[in-house]
Amino acid sequence: MKKPEVITTGEILVEIMRKGTDASFLEPGIFLGPYPSGAPGIFISAVSRISQKKVSTGIISVCGKDDFGKLVLKRLKDDGVDTSCVRKTEITTGAAFVRYLPDGNRQFIFHPGAAGFLRPQDIRPEYFSKIKVFHITGSSIFISPSSFRACKKALGIAVKNNAIVSFDPNIRKEMVSFKQNIAKINTFLKHTKIFFTTEEEVFLLFGKKPINVIVENLLKSGVEIIVIKKGEKGSDIFSEKGKIEIPALNVKVIDPTGAGDTYAGAFIACYCLGKHISECGKIASITASLKCTRQGPMSIPEYKEIEKILQVN
Repeated sequence: MKKPEVITTGEILVEIMRKGTDASFLEPGIFLGPYPSGAPGIFISAVSRISQKKVSTGIISVCGKDDFGKLVLKRLKDDGVDTSCVRKTEITTGAAFVRYLPDGNRQFIFHPGAAGFLRPQDIRPEYFSKIKVFHITGSSIFISPSSFRACKKALGIAVKNNAIVSFDPNIRKEMVSFKQNIAKINTFLKHTKIFFTTEEEVFLLFGKKPINVIVENLLKSGVEIIVIKKGEKGSDIFSEKGKIEIPALNVKVIDPTGAGDTYAGAFIACYCLGKHISECGKIASITASLKCTRQGPMSIPEYKEIEKILQVN
């Protein structure tokens, strides 16, 4: 059994996109896809690609034995991610349908399928023996009660193995009633050392307080690095040493789906390679920006593309 340095648990699925802007789900139309997707899958692929496989990676998940499952697994394996702990089942692979609105927002319809059947028995303690970072996304703890229990078990094992816990709430109104699930978020947040979030999520989680007050409280609670992702406005990184502002690249956006998970994966890849957090943020921002210029949530650039931009910036 391989024993990865960075492990994530949760859903892998395919994404199918309605072509055009403001095209309704209420009538037939043209769709693009299927594309490999799922927040944990996007994240872990980004870690592997941006580290150029120098950081070993693995995912614990469930998918169907169908072609959608084969599609996602092939992409993960091609990117260097260990999939030996992905259970294959007769239940169909999960799927997400997305359409884009004129204001840049998106509407999702989720069919969890096999993704919702992750269970505590899927978590094998020996898989965590060399772990350095355990990453969890909110979508994985909200998707089903059994997935939450599995992720909670994985969290406990990771903490016992002295892993750094990285957490992205990834709150989607299509998947979760926020008020009913705040306790689930807190289960993971209290162990978190690296926290990825957005301005909208920060206010949902902590109320309408000034950002600096929220950040100060998080740092006091034990979080060491807070990354607030701001889309085309870049990102802000906070630590006990202060605030670092990271700009985004000015690009023509084709498909922003998966950019946040790509950012987190690229950041963790650089962090594991010992880079300063400002460099982690810069590379993560470039990676996420380039991802937005191509179709598909897991369309993550290769590191050589990042290097070219770093040479002129």
